[in-house]
Amino acid sequence: MAGTPEKGYLPIMSWQCRLTPSEDAGATRKLSHSALVEQANAAYDAGDFSRALELFDEAISSGVDNEVVHNNRGAALDAMGMCEDATESYRASTDRAPKYELAWHNLGNCLFSRALYEDAAEAYRRASALNPARVQNIAGLANSYSKLGRTRRAKAAVRRLLSKGSGDPSTRLTAAEILLDLGMSREAADVCEEHLRLRGDSLDALTMLGTARHESGDFAHAVRAFEKALTMSPNSKELLNNLGYSLFCAGFLGPALASFDKALAIDPGYKHAWYNKGYSLHGAERLNEAVDCYKRALELDAQDRVLWNNLGNALYNLGRFGESIPRFVEALRVDPDYEIAWNNIGNALEKMGMWSEAVPFHERSLEIRPDFDYALYAKGMCLSMTGRPEEGYDLILESLALNPDYDEAWKAKSRVARQLGRWDEALNAIEEALAVNPAFADGWADRGDILSTMGDLLGAEASYRTALVHFPPMRNGSQGESAMLRRKAEVLLRLGRFDESVNMLGDAVATRRHDPSMASDYIRVLRMFSKAAMPDILHTIMDEVEDPSTLLDYSELLLDRGMHDDALRILERLSSPEEHRERVANIEARAYASAGIPEDEVSALLVGLSSGGASRLRGELAEAKGDLTAAEAEYSKSLEFEPSDYSAAESLARVRLRLGMPKEALEAARTALGIDPTEPGAVALLKEAHEADAKGKGKGSR
Repeated sequence: MAGTPEKGYLPIMSWQCRLTPSEDAGATRKLSHSALVEQANAAYDAGDFSRALELFDEAISSGVDNEVVHNNRGAALDAMGMCEDATESYRASTDRAPKYELAWHNLGNCLFSRALYEDAAEAYRRASALNPARVQNIAGLANSYSKLGRTRRAKAAVRRLLSKGSGDPSTRLTAAEILLDLGMSREAADVCEEHLRLRGDSLDALTMLGTARHESGDFAHAVRAFEKALTMSPNSKELLNNLGYSLFCAGFLGPALASFDKALAIDPGYKHAWYNKGYSLHGAERLNEAVDCYKRALELDAQDRVLWNNLGNALYNLGRFGESIPRFVEALRVDPDYEIAWNNIGNALEKMGMWSEAVPFHERSLEIRPDFDYALYAKGMCLSMTGRPEEGYDLILESLALNPDYDEAWKAKSRVARQLGRWDEALNAIEEALAVNPAFADGWADRGDILSTMGDLLGAEASYRTALVHFPPMRNGSQGESAMLRRKAEVLLRLGRFDESVNMLGDAVATRRHDPSMASDYIRVLRMFSKAAMPDILHTIMDEVEDPSTLLDYSELLLDRGMHDDALRILERLSSPEEHRERVANIEARAYASAGIPEDEVSALLVGLSSGGASRLRGELAEAKGDLTAAEAEYSKSLEFEPSDYSAAESLARVRLRLGMPKEALEAARTALGIDPTEPGAVALLKEAHEADAKGKGKGSR
């Protein structure tokens, strides 16, 4: 289960509302003959807003108390960033003259800047009713409705805006901005295209066109728009950042990184370029580089919750789950109600096997956002892993009801259905996942597992083959890919396609050099089929392995190949040989016997072994010396002592085949398969014994 990334964060441009600001206070000069008001207006014109405010206040105190003075006082406060006080001044103006359109317009601007969109919409509506010709009122109304989520009203206002201001370039661009805010990127692009037909040299229109094309998923045309804009403004860090992000989304990582680097050469402190570069590297699974870029961005802004979350997500994807959690916690420091970070902490704990501990974090995420589909299915998986699969299954169904197009949730449903023994439901669920995402490699692998369990080996092999075709190249060599190679190899073994299986496991080992279990599987199969050559990479890998069981497997393989001294040298690397007494004694006895050491010294190694273990070792020694009859007797005796000893049953079947006893070999192979029905070696021996028995019967009938 992956960490939940923040979606839609990457900044392309930060479009600001381009509404007409408060009109020049100087326009009121004709309305007031007060010297104080004249001086206040002059101070405002000169940019001395604090002096203008003093003079407006003095004028009002002296009795000049009309709508124009209060409006202009509001403009001075607005210019000083004192928006709450400016709001009161504008309201004082409209109270004195309810039909004073300019004050309503300026009040709308001030309320909009304070994110009071409901009140702003009412102010713009009043202004527009008083002066329908002022397109800025319609623009403000459309923007307010957009922020309030009133899409239908916002669209109607945009249509009015385009109708009233079709000849005004700034009006068209304002309309395009609002359409972008409404998520109507294609319509915004059309407006920009029309603007460029009339004014082809507009940098703003080209920039906005690039944004609109990007947001509609047309990355190629977005790239063209940004590139053309850069011919007009080659040193624009924003355009270089936007171009880089569109190039990345179009699949051109190298040029994208080059574009981000150009932006950073212009401004090394440009947070968005560091973030986008990190995001692009993250997407390409160059995760360590992504981590470095995210950290650089956070040095510039440690209050960005999304940056903290995505840094945690990159560490999570690197398998550094413990390190990821403090980064998610930092995101919560910035915003305690950030549901994605709560969920991601739960995801990281799951990866650490702490399923019960993860549940409260998913629950906190769901308290904040009850319809959070990712958290629903994640909690469902946790419950299923802590002995509550039925409850978990229901939560996963809730997640899918909210988002039926999420392949990972279908996969989760399939896995819990398997846990509940509902194999048909499991198969149906994973096929739903593949219908949503036909290139879902993990889904194809799960389908292979299900079909393998249900006995459809040919179907399983085909599913694993498809999984490997769709496995992302950037994830080659990962644990997921090697697991698929291993599972496909096991199915090939069960199908009797031994050479293919050996080659497949060799590929798996090459992808996961530091995975002892992978090497152990490969060694086991190589021991079954002694004619298969040992690749050089196996020796290289085993030089780095420390796992005792894998080292013992490798030592036994070396013995099989007659490399007795090498086998003994491997034993010297065991950190605690006493914990593996029987296997160590077995290897030493075989190696010493082959080296011609006296029988009594070899027999001394049997001291302390169980009766079954000693008999099996005697059988191996006899087999090594070519005395197959004695070996057959010892293996039989070993199996009598320990009926559940798979190794004794397998060895007995193998020796009986060499002795030309196919019927008896078949019996031993069936015993081995009964002990471990999942063991491909037993299947292979059973097949070989069947063929030998059938061949013997055929000869007898002639």
